[in-house]
Parts: sequence; C-alpha cells; structure tokens
Amino acid sequence: MKRGVFRKPKVVVFDMDGTLINSFLDFKGLKKKMGFSEGASVLEAIDEVVDAQKKQRLCQQLDEFEMEGARKAVLYKGAVEFLNFCDEEGLGRALLTRNSQKVTQLVLKKFHLNFGLVLHRENLQEPKPHPMGLEIVCEFFKIHKNDIIFIGDHLHDLLAGTSAGVRTFLFDNGSNNLKDWGGKADFVFEDYSSLKALLEDSFKETE
Repeated sequence: MKRGVFRKPKVVVFDMDGTLINSFLDFKGLKKKMGFSEGASVLEAIDEVVDAQKKQRLCQQLDEFEMEGARKAVLYKGAVEFLNFCDEEGLGRALLTRNSQKVTQLVLKKFHLNFGLVLHRENLQEPKPHPMGLEIVCEFFKIHKNDIIFIGDHLHDLLAGTSAGVRTFLFDNGSNNLKDWGGKADFVFEDYSSLKALLEDSFKETE
C-alpha cells in the first residue's frame, strides 16, 4: 500500500452507480440487446456507430435503461452517513459519473443528495476512464491531485484515478471483478462504516 493513502484529503469524489446507489443495472444484458460484445463499453460502442438512426435508437435504449435503474435505485448502507462524515470533516464533495444529466438529477433529487460539483457525460467532454473529470475537480476546488480521494466501483474509475494520479478507493459492492483489476486500487473496502472508522482514526493521527 502506498504511503499516505489515508492522509486527510480536501475533496472526496464519488462515482454514482455501484458506489453510492445500487441501480440493479444489467449492463451485460443491455450490451447483448444492443448487439455489442460483453467486453465493450456502452458509451464508446454507441459513439462508434455510424448509422444515425441506429445511434439514435441505441441512445434512446440506453436512456430508458438508465432511467429505470434510477427509479429502482437504493442507497448503499452507510453511504449517507459517510457523506455526512465528509461534511463534518470539512471536506469538499464532488460527483463524477458516466450517467446522463437527467438520470443524475433524478437520483440526487430522489435521495436528497448534494455535491459542490457534479460532472456527468453531458457536461464532460471526455467521460471516465479519461482523467478529465478529476482534472476539472482539481481546477474547480483549486487543489492539488494529492488532495483528492476518488471512490468508485468499476475499472473505469480505477483507470481514471490512476491516469489522474489521485488516490483511488474501490468499493467492493459484491459484483466487482476484483480478481482481474482490484489490484489497481489504492485501497479496497466493503462497507462505508468501516471506511469511515478507518479514516477517522487516520485523520486524528495526522492532526
């Protein structure tokens, strides 16, 4: 484990689906319906479609899929308490998702969540795994990359965090492919209560 992994950050950045909320999204099934390979990334695969009508149809299919997920979504246990802990510690909070603006706003409203900065695929030129979102977080909060902890659940999150050079924590939500890419994370945790306790102790030690 890298030195300083649990050092107090100035901003915590969160992914949304699979990290803060469980949307019960079956991307494997979606990709099969869309005619994409199991290993494809949906946004990138749609972007490569040349036929305009087909692309529009796929975008509509993705929108309906994500909206249904947002309607069914539930918060992961301890997520709200951890967000409150960030506030109590005076940490900035940002959201970085590959989801659409409409779905993101629905989720935030549904669970009464708020962030100092919300980045989604419609206000971000390059979505994860590109590091642009995390670079924008640094610019927005006027902080160095070392002052960020990024929490996600997917390989896209790990690649974005690694490329941006920020500490990246992987939330093991039970459906991650930890065997193949869990080692890319700076830290892996299974529940927010234990992460909160760990960081509380670490922050006290460095005060």
